[in-house]
Order: sequence, then C-alpha cells, then structure tokens
Amino acid sequence: MFRFAAKSSLTIIAIFCLTSAIAFSSIKVSFLSFLGNDFSKTESFLYIMSLENHSLSSVLSAQKERSLGEVALEFMTNINLTDMKTFLITEIPGLRAVTPQILIAGEGTDFTNLPIESPPPKDFNYWEDENDNKQEEKNKSEKDDNEKTEEDLTQDYKVYIYHTHTYESFFSMVPNAKEANEAFHREKNVTVLGKRLSEKLKEKGINTLVENRDVQALLNERNMQYSQSYVASREVAVEALNQNKGIDLVFDIHRDAARKDATTTEIDGKSYAKVMFVVGTGHAHSDKNLDFANELHQLLKEKYQGVSRGVIKKPKTNGSNGIYNQDLAEKSIVMEIGGIDNTVEELNRTVDALAEVISDYYWGEAVETSK
Repeated sequence: MFRFAAKSSLTIIAIFCLTSAIAFSSIKVSFLSFLGNDFSKTESFLYIMSLENHSLSSVLSAQKERSLGEVALEFMTNINLTDMKTFLITEIPGLRAVTPQILIAGEGTDFTNLPIESPPPKDFNYWEDENDNKQEEKNKSEKDDNEKTEEDLTQDYKVYIYHTHTYESFFSMVPNAKEANEAFHREKNVTVLGKRLSEKLKEKGINTLVENRDVQALLNERNMQYSQSYVASREVAVEALNQNKGIDLVFDIHRDAARKDATTTEIDGKSYAKVMFVVGTGHAHSDKNLDFANELHQLLKEKYQGVSRGVIKKPKTNGSNGIYNQDLAEKSIVMEIGGIDNTVEELNRTVDALAEVISDYYWGEAVETSK
C-alpha cells in the first residue's frame, strides 16, 4: 500500500510540475516543445505515467531496468546516472547547443553513442600503394571520367549520390590503419558504397547519378582546408542538380568514426552496418528533409529492425552552418553508413537494404503522385 501511495504521489508531482510549467510560462509552449524533442525525457515521462497506466508500457523501448528514483531524477534534471555526458551538458554552458540532438532514436541509440565526426586525416598519401604513384596518369584518368557525355546530360536521373568526405574509409579496406584519422584512402573508401547503391537502385528501375568527381582532390587543388569540404562539395552538387532538373532524392554518403558496438547489428544471424540519418536545421525547409529521413527510418525499422540508428539534427552551431548542402533539395540527407570497424560484407548488406527501402519510398511516392 505504501509503495502504491509513493508511486501515485510521484506521478501527481510530475504532472503538477509539467502543467505548472505550461500554465505559468510567459512563452506559449506545447507539450512536445516542453519535452524539447529530448528522447530521454520523453521516455522518462512515459515511464512515470506507465506506473499508473500500464498500457503505456507498450510504447516504451526495451531498456535496462532502472529504479523509479533514477527515472524521476532524469525527468526533473536531464541527468542520467549511467551517462556521464548528461552531467557535462548540464554543467558546461553552451555544450547543449553544439551537441547533435536525437530527433528519432533507433534501436539502442542514445546520447552515449552519437555519431563521431572523423578527425582530419594524417596524410591522404599515407596508405598509397607503391604501384599507385603514377599520380599524373591517375589525374588524367579521373579528368576523363568526369567529363560528361551527351548521353549523361540527357539522362532523366531521379536520385543523386555524392560524397563530401570522399576518402573516408574503413579498417576492413585499409587494414594497416589503426586509428580513425588513418582510415582514409584515395580508392578504397565510401565511394564504393555509393556506386553499389547506385547499381542496386538502377536494378529496381530508378535512374541514379553517382558523383565521380573527387571533392578531396578539389580541396587540394585550391589549397582549401578539410573543414571546407562542404564548400567544395556544394559546388559539385549544384552543378549536378542544375544539369539534372529531374533529381528528387539526394544522398551524401559518409562513414562514422564510432566503434563497432555502436555501428553494428545482427538480423537472422547476419551482421549489418547501422545507418544514421543526419538532418541540418540551418535552412528554411529542414522540416521536409526531416520528413524524408523519418520515412526511410520507418521503412528500415519495418524491414530491417535495428539497422537504422535513427535521425539526428545538427543546428547552425554544429558545423557547416547546420546546412550540409541540404537546402539544395527538399529530400536531401546525410547518411552515415557504418563505422570504421565494419566489414565490407556488413556494409554491402546495409547498402542493399537501403536500396530496397529507398525503392519502396520512391515507387510509393510515384503511386501517390499519379493519384
């Protein structure tokens, strides 16, 4: 009886605090804005409410058993005793503003395993094979590849894939690398994933343009810094989109620098690299980019449970002015596919899964449009 009374009292207090904050605030806020898109606070509130209304338990994600006191503390203060980062965010002014926010949490995703931006590479030539030193011939070959043919310019492309951090690679592709800032390579990198995704989409009847211009080489030619990568890739993307007005979906493919436990899942005995969708909020139609990312997240969740890490947003205070070139199209997102530890097999399985759900989305939209 005492335990029931205590739970009831705490529930009443939580509801009172919530309603008081809304009622007496000088700013009109909705319930969701009070929660601030903070997934952990939403979970905590639902947990407290579920003590009285057990049907709410069905909407809570599976998580480690926590005490009522821990949940109440997190709800009231945003401090999670199992996550030291929440102490820092609470105590260091401005840290919350530059911390990516989880808009839609995938399975196992929380603030302890957010994507990690790769540090600038030590040296792009570090893992260059001795047989690859004929740089002049390679540059000529790349220049020839980049020249658009008349057929290319008349293609009715619907999807555009490019890579702002062209040389981002994986330990499985660069076995001598031991640290994230060594996992870069001129040939064996995320562009392999872009090409595979393009091929799989074409097999499903979606004409896809994959960018073959080397953004990193463009930076080097102009003596630009690695931090200016999005400036260089914007030029490439703008040209492609201007020449191909029918493009509807735009993907900038990256890899995460996080380790394997955060970037890998298993389905039916097979390992998959996880995907994080990143939405910049520093422009006018970021909500449309978010809707697009959410659609893909939900489709992955239905068909490949656990592959999507969810959707995070990065504001103006968090790199590239919070735009990431996503203002160029209403359905444009960054996809972080896997992390430095993922194998080629894991990455390929995930790319194939992405091709399937992107195809489902695309053809579903086509049917809706025709109606």
